[in-house]
Formats: sequence, structure tokens, C-alpha cells
Amino acid sequence: MYFYLDTPHKKTSAIKVRYYVKAEKKSFVYSTGISIDPINWNKENRMPKAKAGAAGFELKQITNQLNRYVEELHLSINNIELEKKLVTREELKKRLNERFRLVLVQKTTLLEHLDAFIEEKEKLSKNTRKSIDKYKGLKVKLYNYQRDLKLSDINKDFMVDFVSYLRHINKLTDISLNRNIGYLKTFLKWCRYSGIKIDETYNQVTVSTRDADHIHLNKKQVETLASLELNKTLDKYRDLFLIGVYSGQRFSDYTVFEKADVVNGRIEKRAEKTDYKSYIPISKKLKGLLDKWEWRMPKVSNQKFNDNIKEVCRIAEFTDEVKTAKFLGNQKIEEVKPFYKCVTSHTARRTFITLASEANVPDHIIMGICGIRDSKTLKTYKKFNPDVLENYVDTIF
Repeated sequence: MYFYLDTPHKKTSAIKVRYYVKAEKKSFVYSTGISIDPINWNKENRMPKAKAGAAGFELKQITNQLNRYVEELHLSINNIELEKKLVTREELKKRLNERFRLVLVQKTTLLEHLDAFIEEKEKLSKNTRKSIDKYKGLKVKLYNYQRDLKLSDINKDFMVDFVSYLRHINKLTDISLNRNIGYLKTFLKWCRYSGIKIDETYNQVTVSTRDADHIHLNKKQVETLASLELNKTLDKYRDLFLIGVYSGQRFSDYTVFEKADVVNGRIEKRAEKTDYKSYIPISKKLKGLLDKWEWRMPKVSNQKFNDNIKEVCRIAEFTDEVKTAKFLGNQKIEEVKPFYKCVTSHTARRTFITLASEANVPDHIIMGICGIRDSKTLKTYKKFNPDVLENYVDTIF
């Protein structure tokens, strides 16, 4: 069984799969309905090339779809044999049509196709639960927008209207809006790779992002938190927050550290959100807190944690007013509130990255500790601390 290009010398070629049917001593050829530029085809392994960037993302999507054909073809062969039938080209074609053609044709609305997309992701188990939940969240937004929307309705005009709907009705900031439109485009590419024709003008609509303002703690504030006298309840939330500060992890990861995660004197753990691996040095301060709790972190919800860590920071007198801004298109929304009210579970990760950067820790080391693969992502976490300006000005003059 292998894939090949039907017209390898043209600018675009359909991808077909070939399988030798022993009973008939002939090859079964089936068109996947997927096309590719031959320049992106690896002749040796008969699959799309691996590339970086946006082009690499599309090629990876094609590879995933081709792998699905391999799985379905093997499954069809196994089922035919279990039914004690003869494996023939006609029978294989019939079964693959049922899986790849008729199933899609029978679906009429965009939401039905989105259900099939989500179901495939769940079956392949290549995405985390949180990733799948994001597509389910997108489904809710599309349902509220127009429940009987069809794939034939997708075009540039739809995308413009949907962006406006999310921005003005759902009140999504540019960052959240950009993510949701990205999820939608990923789904629409899947539809195209599955052989469904879509008006490609939807791709002309993009959403620019501007970083919202987020706070981080400076070194003095971290030390203040560590020395704060608290009752037993708030002490728990303070410790959890500091474990996040000292490790640079997300809340979902720094609240579930175990001794079994320790490898060669450091914590090695895959992030729940991304499945990327982090290599976390166990500093004296981090070890002290983990030992204090005997490596069994208290189980608390993110919401309850956020409420209590704000109270901890209020007691620590982090009460200076700060101004934050977020963007809804060309609308800038500013808020002024006490510093402690801006602190959340994610402030811990942002604090670690900012303080590590100020301490001149190389970016690739910070990325390795935090499980970040993209330098652009790292950049969004680094926050400017004006208190260090004087130190650098003195070195200039």
C-alpha cells in the first residue's frame, strides 16, 4: 500500500492510494480527493515533505488525512476478512466510499461537518482534551451565530460578518478572536482535504492581534509573598503560587508535581495543554515548598485559586493602581484597578519568565524550562519592568 501523485509533472496533482489485491492479482487504486503541489511531495517515502511555518502546517494536515486513509483501508480489509468475505477491489471501493464520500455527502450543515471533524480528532487521540474543547467552544459560537449554516455559505462575506459578530456580540478581545478564527480555518482546511469544495475567499480575512496588558511580580514582591505570615488556608494558595513562580509552569501543571516526575535531579513533565515537555530545575526554594507539602499539592479549582491569591496579594499590600488595556478591533478598553486584583494563576508563569529574562537567562533555556517551542510565544510572556532602566542607562554613559 502506498500513495502516489496522479500527475506529478503538473503544478497540482491529485494524490491516489494503491493497494495490491492478492485475490484478483490486480491493484486497487483509489483517489483521496486531496491535491498537492509536486514540489512538496517526498518521492522516497511517498508522503508530503516536512516543512516549517504555515506551509508546513498545511502539509502536516495533508499527512494526517493520508494517514487516515491508511487506517481506514486496513480497517476495511480486516472487517472484510472477519466477515469471511473475499477482499476485492469493488468491496474496498464500496467501504471507502462509505467512510470518505457518503458520510460527508449526507451531512448538510457546517455544524454536522464540524462534529465529524471533532469526532475524528477524538478517535485519533492526537489532541489534548483542552484542544478538543476549544473546537467544541467554536461550535457553540457558530450555533449561536447561525445554526443551519452550510459549507457552501462560507466565503469572505461570511468571515467578515462572523468576525464582527464575535467582536461585538461575544465581546471577544483581538487575542481571543484571532484564536477562534484560527480554529475555524483549521477545520475548513480539513474539509478541503476531505474532498469538499469550499470558497477559498474566506482565507482573505485575518485578525490582527495586539498584546493585552498583563502584570507580573518583581523580585521584591516575590520575596514579600514568601515571607508573609498567613493563616492555614491562604498559606496554601500562597505556596501554590510560589511553586508556579519558581517553576515557570502553567497552573494545570504546577499543581500536580509528583516525585515520580523527577529525572536526573530535575522535574521532567509534559504540559497538559500542549503535551510539550518541560525540564524544570529544582531550586532550593522550589524544593523547600514541594517538601513542605510532601509533593502532594492541594487540589483546588483555578477560579477558587484566583480569588484567594488576590486576597493574599491584598494582604501583602500590592495595592498600587495599575492601568491595563485590551483591544476590540479599533476600540481600546482601559481599566484602572489595584495591582492585587490583576493577579491570577497565570501571573506566576509570567513572573518567572520576566525575572529569568532580566537575569539574562538565555531564551532557549527559558523555553526549555517552560516547555515553550515558539520564540514568538515567549515574547508575549516577557514583560517590561521600568524599575531596571536606571541600571542600563548607567552602563551606556
